[in-house]
Amino acid sequence: MKITISAKNTELTPAIKGYVEKKIGRLQRKIDGATTADVVLSVEKYRHIADVKLNIEGEIIKATESSKDMYSSIDLVYEVLEKQIEKMKDKLYKSKRRASQAEQYQYEAGEREPVVVEEEFIPKPLTVEEAIMKLNEEDKHFVVFNNSENGKVCVIYKKKNGDYGYIVTR
Repeated sequence: MKITISAKNTELTPAIKGYVEKKIGRLQRKIDGATTADVVLSVEKYRHIADVKLNIEGEIIKATESSKDMYSSIDLVYEVLEKQIEKMKDKLYKSKRRASQAEQYQYEAGEREPVVVEEEFIPKPLTVEEAIMKLNEEDKHFVVFNNSENGKVCVIYKKKNGDYGYIVTR
């Protein structure tokens, strides 16, 4: 985690800098991915203010806390950031869970990819008239046959308007 610390109206002592790095560095354990932290410490009259902005892979989390002591302000801002990170992780977890449940419901509802079943078929030698009779008798959508008149594999099918379609292979 890259931590940038700056101070306004106060001196940034090595002790405070180390404390900020330790506290904000602890947040790295709770975060997956690259993170940058911009920390601004300031003093206004008797208020010590800690302002932190975390950038977690494009998500921005901000927190500002103040107290009478700079260490307390850092502790308070750490607690706020910790809660916000947990909230963000829960939100992400719930959205992923919702997406997986939606896929499961689609699968259960029968909206899945069609399965292609391959069958081996040897066409029988028939005339066109015999193929039409077989199509009507067996109530099928189409009949594949070997045309006994020309020796080619053909398909005969029934159209929506009641006519017949005839396909000849080369």
